Amino acid sequence: MDDNRYLTNPLFGSSNKIKLGLFCLNGATPQLSRAPEKYIPRWDKSLELMKKADKAGLEAMVAVSSWRGSIDDPRHLAHRELEPFTWCAALAACSSYPAIISTFHAQLNHPAFIAKAAATIDQISGGRAGLNFVAGSMDTTFSQFGQYVEDPEARYIHTEEVVDIVKKFWESDESFDFNGTFCQVRNGISLPKPVQKPGPAIMNAGSSGRGQQFAAKYADIAFTLFNEDGTGWEDVVARYKSLAENEYQRKLQVWTHGYVVVGDSDEDARKFLKYYAEDNADTAWVDSFVKQVAENAPQLRPEQLYHMSRNWAAGGGAALVGSAQTIADRLARFAEAGVSGMLLTSLDPTTMTDRFIGEVLPLLEKYGLREPFHRAAAA
Repeated sequence: MDDNRYLTNPLFGSSNKIKLGLFCLNGATPQLSRAPEKYIPRWDKSLELMKKADKAGLEAMVAVSSWRGSIDDPRHLAHRELEPFTWCAALAACSSYPAIISTFHAQLNHPAFIAKAAATIDQISGGRAGLNFVAGSMDTTFSQFGQYVEDPEARYIHTEEVVDIVKKFWESDESFDFNGTFCQVRNGISLPKPVQKPGPAIMNAGSSGRGQQFAAKYADIAFTLFNEDGTGWEDVVARYKSLAENEYQRKLQVWTHGYVVVGDSDEDARKFLKYYAEDNADTAWVDSFVKQVAENAPQLRPEQLYHMSRNWAAGGGAALVGSAQTIADRLARFAEAGVSGMLLTSLDPTTMTDRFIGEVLPLLEKYGLREPFHRAAAA
């Protein structure tokens, strides 16, 4: 089947060496902090930030999906989250450039719904939809649906069935049946089809050996973590890409995420990081979050284990902390290692986005890592 996605989706059409996106704006994670500046997910804030990303030519807006937080207190901010498919559909109608990626748990959604929801968002957005398939998650998420997290092998077999069926719904012009170990379809058909062919972009954060195989076979974007010291980055990227190319004859982008603190100086940025991630860390939230993630990710690489045990109040992922120059240099190092994209989070996304767009983007353009964005050229 022909691939037309480069015409409408900047994940494929952008030539920028380091693509950028905003992450988790429909939820309260990942900055696990009690600081009063802490972002609270609301529709008006989401819309404001999407407009900033749209105007600046950022390539992606990616949802989070937890359904509830890891902490027991029912009034805690951890539980505040806007449903990702609905949120993404609304953003699709209010934007013109970024890819809009819905995050969801494969085991908690039937593929007939996933295929139809993604095609609807793709129609609304004019071909910019994407899906972030989560193959397993926290017990608290699954308990919302009266289910349990499957063992690592079962969860990937289940997710593979879901992806196969979703693609069948997108591609088939005839009704079909599917009788799998986990999923069944009788007389299935889904119209309209997505604008994108062969279908919306697929992202996956598989990190174990089994997870990397899944990402290499099915995903367009592998989402993973890296050591803080910069060692072995090229090896991680090469591992994913070689799996995709050699075993499945596919191309695969490798992305990661980072928490951003832009300061007037490196010292200024580090002081603010200490203020929200140490002095105002929500330790109960951090402890419950790290405990559940570690329990449900038994085959993490050393760099993943490092991130699980670090101070998640900061935001997890890569530290993009310092002056605009320091952050641009850090992103240049990721690009040099072959990383295709970075999803950005912040305690205060509005301030971060303004400073990042105003101060960091021009440096990335100066380095030749990004082109100045002109809406007419992207149309």
